[in-house]
Amino acid sequence: MGVACHIYSASKNGPRGQGGKSEEFISSEKNGIWCCQYHGALIDKNKGGDYPAEVLFAWKELAEARVRKQMNDSPSPLGWVESIELTSFSILSPLPKINLYRNTLMWGKHGSGKTSLLEIAASVTNSCFAERFVNTKRLSECGESYPATISGKVVYSTVDNFDKEIFVEVKGPVISRCDGSRTYLLPPGDLEIIYCSFSNARKQEGEDDVDFFMRALGVDKSALYSLCDIGTKTIIPGDIRLSVSYAYDDENDKEYIERKSDGEPCYNLEIKVEGREFYVTYNGLSGSEKGRLIIDLMITKAREICKERLTLLLIEEVSYNFDESNFERLLVSLSKEDFQSVVLVPPARENEILDNSAELPSLRDKEYLRKWSLAVVGKNDC
Repeated sequence: MGVACHIYSASKNGPRGQGGKSEEFISSEKNGIWCCQYHGALIDKNKGGDYPAEVLFAWKELAEARVRKQMNDSPSPLGWVESIELTSFSILSPLPKINLYRNTLMWGKHGSGKTSLLEIAASVTNSCFAERFVNTKRLSECGESYPATISGKVVYSTVDNFDKEIFVEVKGPVISRCDGSRTYLLPPGDLEIIYCSFSNARKQEGEDDVDFFMRALGVDKSALYSLCDIGTKTIIPGDIRLSVSYAYDDENDKEYIERKSDGEPCYNLEIKVEGREFYVTYNGLSGSEKGRLIIDLMITKAREICKERLTLLLIEEVSYNFDESNFERLLVSLSKEDFQSVVLVPPARENEILDNSAELPSLRDKEYLRKWSLAVVGKNDC
């Protein structure tokens, strides 16, 4: 059960002495610490020399702070992202906005601002997605150019805050986040928006698989290794490993380690898909398999993060080359997760998903679509 112990001793010559404290303090709960039977005896050995009062008071303060957090302000990832919208974008009318559901399928005509909307929303967490808007110019009526303002906001609620608004603004070379009155140095700590972007899903010159997946998934090397240890479990289940990349020198008839421009070895990401007996490098996968692998790792990332904070996963064109069965599998899998998700309807899947018999499209009555709701970009009432 434990035992109540004095920090400063009840007697002048006891362990740790009395530290010049008053009798009232010595006998109060402020001078007490709750220990298990073992540590209750241990802290008083050697006249308390191994456990000075300062250490015990620090332990007491930490323990009490933890209890207060559990009793009065228990950390919780529960919450809801209510809407994402663009609030300023000169070439779009109407400005795109969608209200979100647990699982949202997003559709809009070409040029309606779907990608821009997702990029600005994702910039709440990582401003790199707003960089293409940097230094955008507009022309005045007299033909002079001036910096355009592109902005948007995300509205969400958490256990601690109702209807919280985070704004992202791009003006000239500056990207900023704020809550309407206060500019944020860092992304909000209670919300994570994960963006599976087509532009980030293409390898850049000089990247090995580690560099590529760190950028594509928006993680550091430690997180990437952790994700690989977990593996993929959703739309392309399998085991993942990282291995040094070798090439073959035909002239000298031998293998050699491929190296990057800085001399470091190149690494391959390999997956052994469930049901297969061998590992395949990322470069050896088909286009659809590459997309599924990236999205599956994104889902794993979202699944882990949503244990700690409100999480929204946005999936854009990476799923565009999925066939009907793979896209259905993606939607079914996402509908079982604890985080919110937004998936852009691929043009090749529109006829299977959308009912266009009315003025505005709606979702067809299919089993795998019943846990999803449609948000149309470009209509005035969203």
